[in-house]
Order: sequence, then C-alpha cells, then structure tokens
Amino acid sequence: MHSNHQFSKKNQETRTGGWYNVPMSSGNTYQKRIQRVLRHIEKRAGAMPSLEELAAVAHFSPFHFHRVFKSLVGESVAAYVRRLALQNAAQHLSYYQESVTDIAFDAGYESPEAFTRAFRSAFGVSPSQYRKQGGSPAFAIKAEAAPYHFYHTNPEVYPVKVQVKTVEPALVASLRHIGAYDACEPAWERLCEILRPAGLCQEGATVYGVCYDDPDTTPAEKCRMDVCLTLPKGVDANTPALAGLLQTTELFTQHIGNGGEYACVLIKGPYSLLHPAYRSLFGEWLPQSGREPGDSIGFEAYYNDPAQTPPEELLSEIFIPLKPLR
Repeated sequence: MHSNHQFSKKNQETRTGGWYNVPMSSGNTYQKRIQRVLRHIEKRAGAMPSLEELAAVAHFSPFHFHRVFKSLVGESVAAYVRRLALQNAAQHLSYYQESVTDIAFDAGYESPEAFTRAFRSAFGVSPSQYRKQGGSPAFAIKAEAAPYHFYHTNPEVYPVKVQVKTVEPALVASLRHIGAYDACEPAWERLCEILRPAGLCQEGATVYGVCYDDPDTTPAEKCRMDVCLTLPKGVDANTPALAGLLQTTELFTQHIGNGGEYACVLIKGPYSLLHPAYRSLFGEWLPQSGREPGDSIGFEAYYNDPAQTPPEELLSEIFIPLKPLR
C-alpha cells in the first residue's frame, strides 16, 4: 500500500509538495494548530463539530480559523468533514453488514434520503447500488490494470495465515503525511530529522504507518497517513527532549495498539502487495471469520530496510482491530 523513508525504494518518485512536509520554525505554528483540528475531527467521525469548537482547538477566532483552515487544507471545514464521512460510509457499505439507514445516521445525516443524495453526488450511484455492485473494490478494480486485485487470488505470492493477537499500546512519535501512500518518503525524512538530534531516533525502534483512508474510495492526493517511530524506553510526552519538540515542531505522539485483539497478517514481498492484502482481509477473511472489525484505526509495521533487502524479502505486517467476541 505504501512505503517509507527507511523502507522505500531509492528510485521511488516522491511527493514533496503540501504543507505537511514543510519544516516548521518555532514561530510558525499555524500548521501544528490545524493538525490538532484534523485529529480532533478524526476522533469524532460522523459528527460535525461546530466552527466555534474547532476554532477553540486551534486557538483562532472562528472568523480567522475558517480562512486559515481552507487555505492550508484546501477545503472548507464542512466540505472536509462531509468528504471523510462519505468515504467512511463507502467503506462500510463495502465491508460491513449495517443497513444503509444505520450507515446514514452514523455518517451524520438526519435522514437516509439526504445521505442517498449526498452519496450519489459523490460516487455516481445510490448507496444500495454501490453495495450491490460490489462496493469500493469493484469500482476501483474497473480502473486498474493490475492482474491480481486480491492477495488471495495471486498464485505468485507467499501464502499467508491470519493470526489474532493482543496488541498492547506503544507510544510513538508521529508526523502526518497527506498524499499517495507510496509517496510518503519526505515525511519519514522529516521525522528522522526532528528526532535524531534529540537522541530519540534509535536503532531497533519499530517503524509503523497508520493509514486512515482506503485508496479505493479516496483520491491519492487526499489520503492521510501518520508515519510513526517507537520512542526509547522511559520516554514520554513530559520528557524534556520530547516535550520541546512537541512544542516547536509538527511532531505529535499517539499510541499504537489499544490492548485489544487484532487480525494480523505478515506479508513477504514488495509493498505493492499490501493493498491487495487489505482487500482480501476485509472482503474474504473477515466475512468468514465470525469477527467484526473494531472502531479504532488499524496500522502497519515494517520490519526490514529495502535499501539492504530485495523487494521479495521485505516483511510488513497489517494489524486490523477486532470487536470483542460476544
């Protein structure tokens, strides 16, 4: 699905545009304040926070906040929230069993009719038609030239086994990347650039990616990803070296894992196998497993360096949160 600075092909084309990849000075905190707003919106998926609430998160007046948000993000607050809600609804129509009515209400619409109008405007068909025609994979596959769209249908790859594991929380340092997942190298470079002088980028740290969007439903240039690195033992947000960086750079911290169960699959091979593996996990394994995906965000771990590892030997692991068994 994507790659990163430490685990990317040297000749890979990268995306350098976008304010997320621009270093911040101690006097320029607009980007960081808007980042807080974006994470606040993501935590309230389906809800439409008030302009006043979001302005307070960013510490701007409502009038100026709206202008700053649109200038930096490229969309108004309302358009951004609506787009995320509809993309999330498309994923649920594709892979979950909820009714269209429940999905409409979860997306923040007051009626199924209003949701249907908005969905048709965004995707060209009604929610029911979208589900009936195969959902996001079917729509995306029509435009793809790849011979194998699902991992489990590809005879050229290593067989995989899905394991259910409990994953305890781990504190990581993170940066946000906006754009194609396979063009995130500048964000990894920036993360290491921030952490290394403070002694927080240590050998043996685990490298993670948190991908918020399904490339089948989200334009590549709007996909959101957090690039993450585990912090040294004993370091937390109050550690002086890290606390200073959190105040003066675009860096933020979060926890990977929530102490619950995850469906995990280890992929051996190039990163281009990750997206077909997601399709197989959600479209093949989950429906047959008797389990349902949880409400939190999944993530990926990368276990070796492609600068020193042939693509066919790369190891990546996908973690999808699961709801507790009833």
